Amino acid sequence: MKRLVIYFHYDPAGCIDTACRIAVQAVQKYGRVVFVTNGTLAPADRVWVRQSGAGRIERENVGFDVGAYREALLTLGREKLAEYEEIVLMNYTLAGPVCSLAAMFTAMDARPELDFWGLTRHYAMQSRRFGGAVPEHLQSHFIAVRPRLFNRDDFWSYWQEMELPASYEQSIIRHETRFTPYFAARGYAWDTYVQTDDLKPVFVNPIMACPRELLANRGCPFFKRRSLFTPYADELRRTDGLAARELCDYVTAYTDFPLELLLVSLLKTQPLSALAQNLHWCYPVGAPTGKTPDLNELGLRLLHYEQPAADPVTDWYNRQAAANADTLLAEAAALFEKNPVLGVLSPSLPLWQGCTAARRAAWMREKDALAQEVSVPVGSDPPPAPNCGWVLVRESAFPDGIPACTRQRDAWKLALTAQKNGAYAAAFEPLTRSAARADILNVYETAAAQPAAVAKQLGRLVKHRLQK
Repeated sequence: MKRLVIYFHYDPAGCIDTACRIAVQAVQKYGRVVFVTNGTLAPADRVWVRQSGAGRIERENVGFDVGAYREALLTLGREKLAEYEEIVLMNYTLAGPVCSLAAMFTAMDARPELDFWGLTRHYAMQSRRFGGAVPEHLQSHFIAVRPRLFNRDDFWSYWQEMELPASYEQSIIRHETRFTPYFAARGYAWDTYVQTDDLKPVFVNPIMACPRELLANRGCPFFKRRSLFTPYADELRRTDGLAARELCDYVTAYTDFPLELLLVSLLKTQPLSALAQNLHWCYPVGAPTGKTPDLNELGLRLLHYEQPAADPVTDWYNRQAAANADTLLAEAAALFEKNPVLGVLSPSLPLWQGCTAARRAAWMREKDALAQEVSVPVGSDPPPAPNCGWVLVRESAFPDGIPACTRQRDAWKLALTAQKNGAYAAAFEPLTRSAARADILNVYETAAAQPAAVAKQLGRLVKHRLQK
């Protein structure tokens, strides 16, 4: 089949990361690629596109993927596109493939009755954010259209009349959730390669909610980058919060996809706290073995820094955590060998609620200035580490040298600098603390279900603040 792939890309620095290159090279085996980027490519990346044999369109960063698809279609023109038997609109938000694309294209080539098809679908739901009633639809990260559709006037009218979105929400409302019902209502037949109708009563968005299931058992060759950094509170409203971790474990164990290189890329564009929450960068370790690791041989350095005084209880728990961490130095050091992208490691924050409150308050005071100093994205949540005045660092994560670290602000800057260099920060804790964390969560969940208990706790917090 003569196929054209319009591949949309965006990177604020104009770079094409390894995941994009893998995707482009994979789809090139099945069709000609036109690479469309919203912005200006870095010179070396522009050379890569040319050497890959793909066409290239660089455009102003307006209209999200919708604007890129529209400009590519209208630039190539109806007469040129009529030469093809299938046009694929695909974007960089997909990572992969984790397996050969042959099975997908062979299966869909064998379904000539379809006028358009997609990789995955999103089921109907109600959403004020996305305009109310959201219909079942193909997800716009991968949609293939065939001549019975793209040679028709209504296909070209759809794009020519498209009002370009100015926000992510508008791109969903004006294109992603509209494309499928718009053409289905005009009699065009559609379906998805990945079949998930049995999951419809469970998840409206299976590729995000259970990506491991789609990869392992349903032949899906791609997963969403966003799985690794989506707002975690949203995930907990829809799932058990393990989707990204299970996805990464599967990709690492059963595929050749270079997940570590994707993490290096995401660290430069996403808040460290978002990645840490989705990927659960808090590692449980066993009891101390009493071994003394050779940190120099391992390329590691142990730093201690002074924490600001809080209240006596919070200070006590922080000191205890640092002292306990010293006894677990060998177990902590071993985590660096198991996790090549790990750059900064510290004890997890003590479970005492005052420690959480003190850290968050300090982070909110410093985060904006730190983000400007290091030039990395930050979130409202603090990084997972460093905590408790104790930090173990990988020297190679700091090619310009390890910065001085004498206080909490320096420690956070250390983590953000490692992030900028493509390494992440994580925490570790004894198994006993992990078990206690689950029990504490259960207590809070039980209390949250009882309005009287919530009101009582709120009253205690107000009283405590007034007494300060």
